Amino acid sequence: MHPNLILTPIVMKKLTFISLFLCICSLCFADVELTSGSLKALDNDGEYAYVEIDWSKAKVVELGSGNKVDKSFGSVDAYNKRQGADWVKDWPRVKRDIVNATAWEKYPGRKCFNKKNKHGLQITVNPQIWKAYHATKDEDEKEDLQDHCVWVNPSKAKYKFVLSVTQVDMGNGAASAFSMKRSTGGAIISGTVRLVEIKSGKTLATIAVKYSKGIGNYSQRIRLIDVVVGEIFGSIPSLK
Repeated sequence: MHPNLILTPIVMKKLTFISLFLCICSLCFADVELTSGSLKALDNDGEYAYVEIDWSKAKVVELGSGNKVDKSFGSVDAYNKRQGADWVKDWPRVKRDIVNATAWEKYPGRKCFNKKNKHGLQITVNPQIWKAYHATKDEDEKEDLQDHCVWVNPSKAKYKFVLSVTQVDMGNGAASAFSMKRSTGGAIISGTVRLVEIKSGKTLATIAVKYSKGIGNYSQRIRLIDVVVGEIFGSIPSLK
């Protein structure tokens, strides 16, 4: 059975919040390091950033003991094709939902950027999400976005975070379903995050994501949301 259940987007988002609350685990963590520049912009109350995620150079792997690569599957597109037509079809929506979740105001039982940095810079929805919101006729989806996200026109954002994924272990839904450890089967990501001033295009800070692991869950969508939102971006305010 495909890990992303065939449900309407609004129901999926409601279930995501419930599932994430039930899957909290202290064993999930991110090894991130500020390698250049400064994150002083995070102290700017009343200013905004949005998130872009670049998967184009990501290599999909399966990590074994000692986090050594046991299997390599090539690019994300190659991996999805290997998994089947449903994965290929669902991937654009999964990517969009991950970016959308970075703008959440709170995260059930977990840290997230906007909650941890609530007196400073906030992450709002990115231009693609904003455009999709105004294009859709689904009022439930619109309400869901406004209920959960910092809802400021991204044209007002002074900065953007660019997460470039270099390696991703998509996790294992079956393993997570049969383990008492909530981190079992969680997705693992490595790469870099850059804080960029939009007007000048200048990179203000670079963060190395050496290893970041999220919760285990049967849904690939939830596994990836957690490792990006709960771990990578949830850890950035601590680097100031």
